[in-house]
Order: sequence, then structure tokens, then C-alpha cells
Amino acid sequence: MESMGHLTPSALSVKDLPWQILWSKEKCTLCGNCTAVCPVRAIDLGVHRKRSLQVPVGLENRPGNLFSIYHGIDQRTDPAHACVGCGMCTLVCPNGAIAPMHAEGIDKLRFHVNQGGEPRRRGGRRNNPDSVLDKIK
Repeated sequence: MESMGHLTPSALSVKDLPWQILWSKEKCTLCGNCTAVCPVRAIDLGVHRKRSLQVPVGLENRPGNLFSIYHGIDQRTDPAHACVGCGMCTLVCPNGAIAPMHAEGIDKLRFHVNQGGEPRRRGGRRNNPDSVLDKIK
């Protein structure tokens, strides 16, 4: 099985994005309406593998692993396909299994996308009006 992408130190995770997609495995019927209607292609159908550790009571048997495979929704983390929170996936889902949620905290996507301003020459300023260094004149 070939990997879908490379993990680099500057790669974003789902927690770094301003919008995170909440998905319920129990409600979803995998109809694919949400992936078809997403305007920025932020979600894909994917295969997941979950590992459960089985620890027996006592010391007679060794702990074991139980793996289960299921199909589900994957949120893309590349900046070109980041979720914008439009809610189209929620509108077309017949079971209410998916919804975008605005994440509180630092918006690392904005920093990742804004590469302009030549920060080395400008003392760390990046032409971002919300940045503390750009507010200093």
C-alpha cells in the first residue's frame, strides 16, 4: 500500500485548521453526498484501521491486539483544500452525520499560507495585520 503523502515538519494536522469536520460513524451511511458537494474538496471517503488492546485479567495470558477496519470520512489538511466552514456537507447529509466546527485557538493555516513579506529582511513581519510584529511601526 502506497502512502498518500509525506509528513514534513511544516505539515498541518486537522487540529491546526480553523474548521474541523465532525463526523459520526454510527449515523453515516457512506452515501458520498458530502464529498460530492464540498466546494473546496476538503473531505474524502477513506479506510481506517483501529487498534484495540486486549489486556486479560491476571498474568496467565499475554496482552493481545484486536484490529478493526472501517470506512469513513477523511479531512484533507493541505492548505489548498482546507475546509471553509460553508456547511454544504451538513445540508446534503440525509442523516445529520457530518458538520463543520470552528476551532478555537491559534489559526496555524493563516501562518502556513502567508509566506510573503520576506520576514528575514523585515524583522519577522509578514504583512499580516493581526500579527504583533506587524502592528509595531
